This record gives sequence, C-alpha cells and structure tokens, in this order.
Amino acid sequence: MIMITIEQLDAMKSVDLRTINKDVLVNVQDFQFDNSLSKQERVKRVIERTKNPYCFRYGQLGVKIEFTDGGPALGDLLTDFFLRKKSGL
Repeated sequence: MIMITIEQLDAMKSVDLRTINKDVLVNVQDFQFDNSLSKQERVKRVIERTKNPYCFRYGQLGVKIEFTDGGPALGDLLTDFFLRKKSGL
C-alpha cells in the first residue's frame, strides 16, 4: 500500500504548472482506468503511474487539477476534458 503524508500531498498540490518543465511530467495520454478495481486500488495505480495526480501531461499539454468539496467526480471532469481536447476545442 502506498503511504503518502499530508506534507507530500501538499507538495504535489503546490506544483506551479507555469514554471515546471513539462517534459518531467508523466504523460497520461494512453492511461487506461480499470473500473473493475476497487476505488482504493485505482487511486493507488493513479499515484504509482502519474507520480503526482494533481499535475501531469496529456501529450504536450500540461494539466493541473484542483479539487473542490462537493464538486463533480474527477473521472467525469477528465472525460469531458479529453473529449473536448480530442474534438479540437
């Protein structure tokens, strides 16, 4: 099991996309979610693969995600984002 401290999460959240070298970010363009896994296992895999679930790359596009209490599900937001990106918007 991956153990992440509050300090590590805060450091992940605080990455400034404007100043980071996008080449060091993990490219998630071909990332596949396995919905047959438990939520805990999916979270674990996202962290293992992205190294930072708040800041990553999709192709050459840097992406920074922020969460709000009571907001829409991340999966829904990412699906909408990638569909818009694929359609050229």
